[in-house]
Amino acid sequence: MKSIWLPPASVSLVIFLIAALAVVGCKSRRDAAQPAPASTPSASSAVPLQNGSGNAHVTYQSNVHIMEQDEGKKALIGVSTNEASLLFDPSNATARSLKAGDVLMIKGLLARVVLGAEQTPDGIVLLTQQAALTDLIRDGEIHMQVPVRFTASNAMLDQPDPGFFSSLPDLVVPPLYAQSPENAMADQARAQGNMDAYKGLLKGAVHSIVDGWNTSFQSTPADGRTNLDLQLTRSEAGFVASITGKGSVSNFDFDSTIGVQQSKIQQMKTAFNNLTGEMTFQWAVAKDSPGVMAQESRIKLPGVVDVPLSEFVEGLPLYLEVSGAVMIHPAITGGKEITKGSFRVTYSANQSFVVSSGTVNSGGDINGNIDLGDHQDISPTAPLGMLVAVAAPRIELTLGLNKIYDKSDIKRAADIVDKIADQVAKHLLSPDKYRQYQQNGFHLGNTFANALKTDGAAYFQVIGTSASSFTGFSAISPCSRYDLNIVASVGASAEAWGQSIGSVNKEIYRKAITRIDPPEMRLCENIGSQSGL
Repeated sequence: MKSIWLPPASVSLVIFLIAALAVVGCKSRRDAAQPAPASTPSASSAVPLQNGSGNAHVTYQSNVHIMEQDEGKKALIGVSTNEASLLFDPSNATARSLKAGDVLMIKGLLARVVLGAEQTPDGIVLLTQQAALTDLIRDGEIHMQVPVRFTASNAMLDQPDPGFFSSLPDLVVPPLYAQSPENAMADQARAQGNMDAYKGLLKGAVHSIVDGWNTSFQSTPADGRTNLDLQLTRSEAGFVASITGKGSVSNFDFDSTIGVQQSKIQQMKTAFNNLTGEMTFQWAVAKDSPGVMAQESRIKLPGVVDVPLSEFVEGLPLYLEVSGAVMIHPAITGGKEITKGSFRVTYSANQSFVVSSGTVNSGGDINGNIDLGDHQDISPTAPLGMLVAVAAPRIELTLGLNKIYDKSDIKRAADIVDKIADQVAKHLLSPDKYRQYQQNGFHLGNTFANALKTDGAAYFQVIGTSASSFTGFSAISPCSRYDLNIVASVGASAEAWGQSIGSVNKEIYRKAITRIDPPEMRLCENIGSQSGL
């Protein structure tokens, strides 16, 4: 399955960069219809809400074992670093009964397929992979209708229990109010009257380091929207780079109905309505030392807003997640080179789509624009180029986000669980499976390794792409070319549904602009025609 976050046009833009460098001489390279086993309780009747609502009338697979949320919180005592292995209290009867091939669901938290189970002196170790919805459900229908509302005041009717779920966003209905995890934890600390805890919980943005890029992504709710702040920096061996993105996503309405028959998704109807947003991206890249810098980096941005939907669907651990992804491809061929610029993406959408039999049919309206800001390129001799493609926001319906709980409250540290699970994996897994476990854990096959694939059951995303190329001042007539694209797409992940249903993503909007500087320079115009743009 191809990566669905980056549209085919972006591949053309990469070809454009290569062609540009070649032309100028570059040398770089439940109401359950039928109850499940004793460990699987029947689904209760739906509880209608004033604004948000939902129901799940389902028959679970015969090998599904369900823990209530409180039971799961008490029983789960450790999680490995890659979240592929779970450590349970040996006194828990459900955990003791699990074996390879079973599926474990903890209501509102996770759904995992058990690949192996073994009791150790430290507890019961489960080697797992993320479950698909069809691993859980044999037959039934799920419906969700949820207005997502961001608010600066964070007025709340109810608060989730602190502790194990302390990083869960404080969401209230009616309507559903969303906060970033950091603000949610801050509110809990205030409620407890513990200012020291409050200061300690204000973590700011979510940080990660990928391919040498120090990444920070943050959501700050305001009235009617959430503000997004993205920062990526890198510095090594004379190469320095900075990419920033600032913008917002508005309140929006989400509606989805999913039908399952005989362990297959028959149809999924989804709508994202009243969704508007904008993002401005700025980038600056420089290399002082000689040599080529043309390393491509693909970075999946962590989710900064998670909207739990389990209360609408009888405990099924479904979430709406706001996240993103970035592709960065500099093409710097020597020293003393600088390239910098900016672009702005805006959009508004009322979009519905139906996934059925491996096809996507969409309807509604969407408008968008991409604007080129100021650019500057400096290269004494060699050509240089830069491609930045950003999918932000990406709004996904996902099943089971392990990251929502606060691991600081887990009794066994992740590194200890890693060691315990490693010994169990050596014993239970074949050599090939063990190597896979060591490399990246088990997460929907290869999608864990390919971080840019979305495993969302349904998604909406907007991708802005800027590709620039400069001939260098040594050319007879130096010139620059800038190609910008905005692409919006909707779809679903076949892997998340646990079946091969073909291509299930659809481009619903595209707009492209090109600027030649100075205008009508044949060299830079020809580069574009050779790349097929």
